[in-house]
Amino acid sequence: MSEPEITQIKIGLQTVGLVDLKKTFKEMAGTYAEQPDDIVAEELLRRLSKKNYISDPLQKEYGSAFVREFRKFLGQPFADENPRLLEIKVLGAGCVICDSLENDVMEVLSDMQLPADFEHVRDVEHIATYKVKGTPALLINNKIMCYGKRPSKNNIRKWLENTGYLKSQGGIMDKPELIKNITFSEPHHLAELVAYEEGRVVSRTFAQNPALSLTLFSFDAGEGVSTHTAPGDAMVQVLDGEALVNIDGTEMNVATGQVVVMPADIPHSVTAKKRFKMLLTVVKRPKIL
Repeated sequence: MSEPEITQIKIGLQTVGLVDLKKTFKEMAGTYAEQPDDIVAEELLRRLSKKNYISDPLQKEYGSAFVREFRKFLGQPFADENPRLLEIKVLGAGCVICDSLENDVMEVLSDMQLPADFEHVRDVEHIATYKVKGTPALLINNKIMCYGKRPSKNNIRKWLENTGYLKSQGGIMDKPELIKNITFSEPHHLAELVAYEEGRVVSRTFAQNPALSLTLFSFDAGEGVSTHTAPGDAMVQVLDGEALVNIDGTEMNVATGQVVVMPADIPHSVTAKKRFKMLLTVVKRPKIL
């Protein structure tokens, strides 16, 4: 029995993982492509509610988000979600330049003391939906700022300043959740929250801010994260399988139930010896003001 396909989308200020979203889009593409939004929303809610929990008070919000993603999937015009919290995405499967861009963005946000919903999208198929011409790519509020290169921190700062989010927003801001992509108030088996996919690295981000990142990964055999450095101490907790960890030239095997800490600013890499799942916690140095 194959493991379920999980796709992350934005619902309001939260990023949630949904089972069989793309499969449902493919099934509906021929019949519903030209149907009005309310009909599409109703059918998507009906189909997706069979495998995803959607509470009654959030039906309308989920329906709007489903229609948006369906139109995006078909390459049709769609209504943007108009986020009230600054949204930043780095697109890149996990190369050194992609990870460096992530670190640069987090440092600039920290320097500016600017709150944001930040996500590093590593899934290749998910990246393809943004229709960028190369990676790494940087998106701010769904606008592509650059692609195929690592911009300077000065450019990142200017782009963020130009969003106007440094100015007082007025009104009541929705409080974003500190931990996302996991259902609250119920038990979970961590290893079951991310699926293996052939020839790919799959990630699910639970937290991402200037002080901490918490990400669940699955690696197909032979896949990995190339040599790079991190701006904080990174702890790998092995949930399933076995991996080869290289820290500054020293190699070690890590297997289910073990942990290993990779020090900040020291080159390291992770490669799956066989299919492998890990929880990666990166604790970053505090910003001195």
